[in-house]
Amino acid sequence: MSEDAHKLDKRRVVWSVLALVVLFGLWYAFRPEKLFINKKVDEAPPATLARLTPVYTGSFHSDARETSGRATVYQQPNGSRVLTLSNFETSNGPALQVVLLDGGTFSKGQDIAQGNADKRDLGELKADQGEQSYALPRDVDFNRQNTVAIYCPGLHAVFGTAKLEAF
Repeated sequence: MSEDAHKLDKRRVVWSVLALVVLFGLWYAFRPEKLFINKKVDEAPPATLARLTPVYTGSFHSDARETSGRATVYQQPNGSRVLTLSNFETSNGPALQVVLLDGGTFSKGQDIAQGNADKRDLGELKADQGEQSYALPRDVDFNRQNTVAIYCPGLHAVFGTAKLEAF
C-alpha cells in the first residue's frame, strides 16, 4: 500500500470517529426520541389531602409548547411545603426542569437562562403527564418566586407557566 493511500485511510478513520462523536453528542443533547415517547406518573400526595393545607394555586398556560394542568403549593402539618402538579400534561422534551421564577420579570417567550436570576430549580420533571409532587425549600419567597415554569434547557424554551396566587 502506498504512503498516500495509508494517509487517506487514516484520515477516513479519524473523520469517521469524529463524526460519530459529534452525532452522539447531538443525540444526547437533544434526545429527539423523547418527542414521541410520553411518560406518565400518578404520584400520590406526600400526606392525605385532608391533612394538607393549600396555600397557593395556579393553572398552567402554554408558552413554547402545549401545557395544561394545575400547580398547587400545600403546607404539610410539619411546616414543610410541597408543590403538586395535577391533571398535568405537556409536550415531551429533553431534560425538562420544574423551576420557580419571578413572574413579574418574566415575559412569554423569554429564555429564563438569561435575564431572570431570581429563579429556583426544583429538579427534573418526573413525567410529561400525570400527578407529581416536588418538595420545596423552606426559604422560597412566594411574593417573588410566584410562577412555576416547565423549562427545557436544551432548547432554551419555557414550555408552560402557572402563576401562583394565594388560595
